[in-house]
Amino acid sequence: MVFEMGEFTSQNYMYIFIVCVCLFVLFLSSFQKKRRLVLGLVERGILGFVTIIGLDQLFSYLALDLFVGVNVWTLLTSTILGIPGVCMLFCMQLF
Repeated sequence: MVFEMGEFTSQNYMYIFIVCVCLFVLFLSSFQKKRRLVLGLVERGILGFVTIIGLDQLFSYLALDLFVGVNVWTLLTSTILGIPGVCMLFCMQLF
């Protein structure tokens, strides 16, 4: 099977199509792993944000002097470490 310039048959197009589909599937599979990682980080960030707001409201209602607040550093901590990071932030406020 030798490709000559200017001579493409339907079989040659079929081989090119199969190679393109395989490359496309490999391309998508590489993004799927990265997408899971990014979605996991976003999910942890949103969960940490909601947890911090909820615990701040709860401790305010219970008249406890534990307030963490939401800023860039607390969001990064909750995104990277998750719920244990949020617990660490509130434990740091105790001391």
